[in-house]
Amino acid sequence: MTQKEKSQVQIEEDVIRKVGTLFENVLSRQPPQNIIELWKENVEIRKIMTEVAELQNKIGDTNKRLAQQTRSPEAIKAFLTWADQIGIARNNVDIVESKDHIAVKVPRHAMLSLDLAKKSSIMKKAFEQDPLIGGMGNVGLALFLATQWINKEQSKWHAYISVLPNTFTTPIFYTEEQLLQLKPSPIFEETLMFYRTICRQFAYFLISISKNRAFENLQKTKGDSSIAPPPLYNTPFNVSNFTLGLYMWACGVVTTRVNMVPSETEKTEKGEVIMTPALIPVLDMANHETLEIDDQPEDLVCFSPDENCALVTCHSDVNPGDAVTIFYGKRSHGEHLLHNGFVPASHNTFDIYKLKIGIPKSDKDLEAKRKLIGELAPDVCCTGNVFHFVIINYPKKPFSEDIQVFASIFVTANPNKENIKSIESRKKGLEFIRNRLMILEKSYENSPRDPKTLALIGYAGDIARLKSSEAHILRIARIHCENLEKSI
Repeated sequence: MTQKEKSQVQIEEDVIRKVGTLFENVLSRQPPQNIIELWKENVEIRKIMTEVAELQNKIGDTNKRLAQQTRSPEAIKAFLTWADQIGIARNNVDIVESKDHIAVKVPRHAMLSLDLAKKSSIMKKAFEQDPLIGGMGNVGLALFLATQWINKEQSKWHAYISVLPNTFTTPIFYTEEQLLQLKPSPIFEETLMFYRTICRQFAYFLISISKNRAFENLQKTKGDSSIAPPPLYNTPFNVSNFTLGLYMWACGVVTTRVNMVPSETEKTEKGEVIMTPALIPVLDMANHETLEIDDQPEDLVCFSPDENCALVTCHSDVNPGDAVTIFYGKRSHGEHLLHNGFVPASHNTFDIYKLKIGIPKSDKDLEAKRKLIGELAPDVCCTGNVFHFVIINYPKKPFSEDIQVFASIFVTANPNKENIKSIESRKKGLEFIRNRLMILEKSYENSPRDPKTLALIGYAGDIARLKSSEAHILRIARIHCENLEKSI
């Protein structure tokens, strides 16, 4: 072994040691429930992952290649040529006026899908042997995409991958300073948890990848064919090229661009078609449009079983030079930011606020209250002593009766089915909810609300629009609560 090879092995061992320690001591354990401790943990994870990236940069060029990847005019031209050659129909998208006309048609074989990943020679064993890869569709698809990125020109989708962004505007790509600006939005905590999950998956996969070299050495010395190779042995991954930057990029692509198509091979026990995730070139280049109509269509992106292809149809007249847009789905502003990397500027009928209320662990009636809530409000989600509610953007009824039932139980001493029905318990419960909503609403007082900031493109505008919409929902919920109090 040359000195250079020895140095590489040493760096790889240092990488695995750091990642392994982080996985064992932090990432494999339950996350802190306290948001302050969760943030401290997140900062430490970022610090260690930066150190790991610096080590990997010494032995591989993955992060450098990612940073230098740009959507050049030449790359776009090559992509469109590839799209035409592979059979993607871009029917008059640029020039023809049309209504309910097929604008884009993408055949299944042009898609980068989970079905294809499961059948591929490089990932088939991984899906069969690894429960995480086999059990989480988006994770498996992200890994498959990463293998295609590493394979460069050898990949069938090289032209498509070359025009994908090299970074994203979803919060997991925010700096620490930008992340802190999300507070007090519930999306702050969701982002920390999402980033933590991706780091845990990365550490898990890198540790698995590190076993490839040990397997090869064992084969050289013992030649024992009875020993099965590690799950990711057939992939192009190694300790130097599988970086957190690459895995986050792949997750970012899948999160922001994934569509669901009918699986070609999998069905339910009843013979029903199972939907599977896929990246659909050209189709996934369409921007989001909020449709100002009562019934927003679900089929602007659809799949034709007869033609075995995905379609984009125009919902209205399209003039020469107009962009073809699609409706991304019924998502809240927070979901748009987390999964698409932007917050729409328009009113969002489907916007929500996720409210969490915990019953103190010191409450002697905790178990009795939890049992009663389970009986009288079975739809309420509970994790430990914390209960989760959804407030919707609908002034007439922004929250369900479940919150009122919970609140009556929360404030009642010696709770039982009779006590919580009393007028006193109901009033105290509504007062508790109103005060909680007032406190939350007040926490948004310093959030930017001027039209100039709300109109900004980028993270500052996204965060401002997110907070503005959340403050609005809290306000209508508080007013609704006050009206309920008056009616008792």
